[in-house]
This record gives sequence, C-alpha cells and structure tokens, in this order.
Amino acid sequence: MTREKSQSIASQKLQQKVKGPVAQELKEMVPNRKSHQREPRSKDAASNSPVQASVQSIITQIQNGKPNVSGSKETPEDLSFVMSSIFPKETGSVDTSNLKMKPLDYERPDVPRLSFGLERVLFNPGVYHLRDPRSRVYNFDPYLGAIMPVSEFDFDALKAYITSSKDETLAGIARAEKKKYIGSSSSMTSVLSHFHYLLSNWRGVDTRMMSQNFPDHMRSFTRLLRSPAAMFLRYQNGSYAIDADKEFDSANILMNLGKSMEKLLTLPKEDFERYRRTHENKISAEEEQAIPEAYHYSTMGDFLMRSQLDAYDPRLPGTGMFDLKTRAVVSIRMDARNFEHGLGYEIRHVQGGYESYEREYYDMIRAAFLKYSLQVRIGRMDGIFVAFHNIERIFGFQYVSLPEMDQALHGQTDTSLGDAEFRLSIGLWNKILDKVTAKFPKRSIRLHFETRDAQTPFMYIFAEPVTNDEIEYIQTKNQAEIDAYQRRILNLEPKDGNDDLDETPASPEKPAANSQPTAEQNAQPDAQAAYDSSAPPDESFLAELEAEEADLFKGKEIMAMTLVVKNLVNGSPVDRPMVFRADDKWTVEYELSELQGKQVSRLYNACQTRREKALSGRGEDEADAASNVYIRRLRDLAMKGRAYRAKQDDFDSKHGTVVLDEDV
Repeated sequence: MTREKSQSIASQKLQQKVKGPVAQELKEMVPNRKSHQREPRSKDAASNSPVQASVQSIITQIQNGKPNVSGSKETPEDLSFVMSSIFPKETGSVDTSNLKMKPLDYERPDVPRLSFGLERVLFNPGVYHLRDPRSRVYNFDPYLGAIMPVSEFDFDALKAYITSSKDETLAGIARAEKKKYIGSSSSMTSVLSHFHYLLSNWRGVDTRMMSQNFPDHMRSFTRLLRSPAAMFLRYQNGSYAIDADKEFDSANILMNLGKSMEKLLTLPKEDFERYRRTHENKISAEEEQAIPEAYHYSTMGDFLMRSQLDAYDPRLPGTGMFDLKTRAVVSIRMDARNFEHGLGYEIRHVQGGYESYEREYYDMIRAAFLKYSLQVRIGRMDGIFVAFHNIERIFGFQYVSLPEMDQALHGQTDTSLGDAEFRLSIGLWNKILDKVTAKFPKRSIRLHFETRDAQTPFMYIFAEPVTNDEIEYIQTKNQAEIDAYQRRILNLEPKDGNDDLDETPASPEKPAANSQPTAEQNAQPDAQAAYDSSAPPDESFLAELEAEEADLFKGKEIMAMTLVVKNLVNGSPVDRPMVFRADDKWTVEYELSELQGKQVSRLYNACQTRREKALSGRGEDEADAASNVYIRRLRDLAMKGRAYRAKQDDFDSKHGTVVLDEDV
C-alpha cells in the first residue's frame, strides 16, 4: 500500500469516528485525493474557532507524517484520539480588563536588607564582580569569597517551610476574603509556566543580548522546564490549597545552599557566624523561631496568593521588594547529585561559552527566568538579586529587574505584556479548577498540566481525586532517599563505603492503597519509546498496552480535558501578542473540552511518564550525564579550575589582598 493511500485511509477513519459539526469541519478540510483541489475557505471562517485550527493541525500532521521532534510535540495518533473523544465542551473568553490583582494590606514584620554593602549591586546594571579580575581588588568583604560548607551550617536551627495546605494564617485570610483557591509562589509557578507556553504559542526566548561569538543559539526552554507540571488541590473547610507534587523530588546540595546563603546575604558577619555548628554562641531553634517571616498577600479572581519576602530596599521602584537567588555554575547544575565532580569550575570571564557570566546568564534565560518572573509578579516585587557561586566560593552578583527578564521572555522591556499574560493565566486556571471542583466537589484532587506543541498548541489537564493517605504516600515516597543524602553531605553520620549516588534508590516496599504507581513500574522501555516516538506504532503492542493501562486505572476516576485558545489583541486575531502596551486589550477565546474513552488512561500515564523522565535526570537540561560529552567537558574545566585557584591562593598568601573600602 502506498503512503498516500495509507494516509487517505487514516483520514477517512478519523472522519468516521467524529460526529456532528466537528465531523463536517473535518470533511471540509480533508483534501480530495483524486483532484488534489478543494474550495479555499475564507480567512474569517478559518479563524472562527480555535477547534477548527486544532483539527486542521491534526489533519496536517496525520497526512504529512510530521515527526515528533521534541518531548513537547504531540503524536498524530494522540491528536486523532483527542479530536475523536471530545464530548462536553465549554467555550468562553477572558480578557485583561476584567482581571485585576488586588494587594492585601496585612501587617507584616520588617523585611531584611542586604548586608556587606551589596546594595550597590541593585543600582548597577550587569555583573558586579566580588573581586575585580584585572586589579585583584575586592569590591566587597573577602569573607563572601569562601562559602561556609554545608556540613558546618546548622540547618536544624532554620524554620521549616510551610506549604499552602499547612498555613493556618493563609487559610484564615482566605476565609476573610472569601477566596476559593490558595497557593504560594513556589507551588503555583510550574503550572503557570504551561499557560505561558500556551498563550505565547511557544514563543522562543530572546537571546539578542548575547555576544556575537557566544556559541549557543537555542531559543527553547529547557527540557526540565517544559516537562508536565503536577499539583495537589487539597480541600480544607471550603477552600482548596495548592501544594506542589513532590513525587519525583530528589535531594541535592543546592537545596541546602539556598537556605544558608540567603542568611549570608542578609545578615552581618557576626550574626551569620552564629549558624555555624561549632560557634560558642550558636543560635538556638527558639531564637530562630522568634524571627517572624514576612509575606505579601494578593488576590485575583478566586485565588489568594502568598509570597515570602526575601529582601527589601526602599530605593527600588514599586514596593522595593526583591527575591534572592543563589545560582550555581553550570558544572554543578548539570549534575547536581554528583556535585563533587563539578567543584573547582571558575567564572573567569564576562563573555564566552565557558567559565563566563554570559554562560550563566544564557542558562538562566532558558531554565530559570520564567519561574523567577512569575514569582516576582506573584510577590509584587521589582526583580531578583543573583549570587553566582560554585558551592565553595562566590564569584559575583547581578540584579535582574522584571523588565530585563521580560525582554528575554516576551521580547520587550515594557512589562505590560508579561503582566497581561499573568492575569490571563490566572483567569484560565480559575476556569479549569472551577470545572474540576464541580465534578469532584469537596474532595482533594491531583492535577497534571502539560502544554503540547502542535500547529495550534493545546494543553492537557488531568484530574484525579485522591485521599489524604494517597497524598501523604506520594509526597513522602522519596523521603528516605532524601534523608540519607542529607546525612551524607552534612556529615551527620560516617560515610558508608558503598555509598554511591549513581545507584538506583530503593522503592518503597509497597504502595498505599489506590496510590498511583510510578511510570517506571507501569512501563517497560519499549512502552516509554511508544509515548515519545515518531516511528509508526505497533498496533498489536499498543492494544496490549492500552489493555494493561485500562486495568491499571480501573476503578479510578480520571477527568481529562484539553484547552485550546485563540488570542485577539484589540479585536484582531494573532498567534501571540507583540509590542504590547498598557492601553492594548488582549482577549483570549478558549475551548475547554472533556475527553472520554478508553485511551484517556494511556494519555494520562504517558503524561506522568514524561514528567518522571524529565525529573529523574541529573541536571537542568542534559540526559545521560555520565556519558555526555558536555558533562565531561565541564568536569575537565573543573579540574583545571582547581589548579588555577591553587595558584591564585598562593599568590594572595605571598602578596596579601586589597579591599575597596579599606584605607590604603
């Protein structure tokens, strides 16, 4: 059978599965293979409904065999199922004029200021070196140059992070403000990222600020950032708390350093030293607990949002608040679990492919700016203060304002576009959660969100009711592994000679009742390939797989939906807004459709598999780190960096050091 005939039969079968108006649209769009001619549809008709564009995208992919070239692209087979399985459908629109963020005026304690004179960084664009590489003069206290090892910092003295579902103050404010959904900036950003992909039609990042000779030119977000987002919607006394899904969480040293370095950047040297385990006047847990946390609270629609405030300077625009970010160098980030191999890597240059601030900035654009900018917006902050380090030492600092991040993400420094997209994202998310909670009222729910790449991008939403026991099992399934890792890096017990980070962690002995098995348990390697491959499917294998998955999800309540949007700016349809200003009106027409059929469980499991695959990687954007040429190159540079640092330290021991603020 010829490929053309096979594609024609596939199109005919697809049309036979779809009934009603959508079937008529399909009929109109499928070309007549005999004549290769058809009447062109008017521009207005073609753009009349987002679903028409989606159907056209499906037919195009099925007939042209469009390859699945990235993990974010959807296969023609899944697209055809989606279109043949849409039943209840909700249509509507949201626009920026009806969505406003309302700050709540609640009493809060003073927010910390930067220490060591670091406030100079806030008002100087670009990188501020800890030590000028040419003159060797320290711009700040050399104490910042040597980071306190995590094994010496007393993390037990720090307050535990309070999730949205355990925050009684947040719940009380929700009752007072009559808000249905409550969340923190950290629990909301992963889902909001997928609304950015959808509303911007996978807008590429803007890297025009990079130097001409910078070797990397990728404009996509990292694999990790594009992976499906999962969350729990925990029902509590009339409201739903948003908690991040921690099923695939793992420990790494950067989790610890972020906490200790935040203290370093906001405390005087003497106060920070009190967190050292061996300090004679070590801070107690009671003293730490007495230090109040500061938050911003805001509402939009049915949402109440909480943002922890890291630092403040009254001279900054707006509220004067900003976030603190500690950014490890590329050799650490790409294999954080085995960070020892990346120790020694130095930042020695402003520009260049390696050992440069330019490399770190480029990686932040692709891997972190989207999350950072969303956190800044939720917290009504001005920007982020970044400290670049290699775990052992700090190299420099940079303040990145929200307009600067927006330039990289949205292609403009005017924050109107990013602000509008944020409000529309909250509005659409509100619609989705309303639909889910209407179907499963007064129940806790696990949700997955994933924007898939197609000619017209769309979002998958999967919702599954869960019990508190199931949530607890999922959230703590890796806790033993995390605790063991923490004990090792903090030297809380003697090292076991067989301790090897490359070993596969043991699984829990048995899952809780009705808990969701991991994708590793569900699928063999061949099955995983089927989820993410452009090769023609093995029909018999897929049939067996679907039967297995039907048994796996038997008895489970799963709600599956797709979200398709159409952007209109000042009444005109656009792929994505460009050069957007505050007086422009952005309207989003949407179709939220529920999927039904036996393949829903397969789509859900495939989504979970993609998430596990992305989150089980060692680094930010690389797979198979041990055999990766890029990783080996970074490890080689780390070795050379250690030799370079030894020479620099030897020079300092002989000639001494000079600090800018000291008398000469």
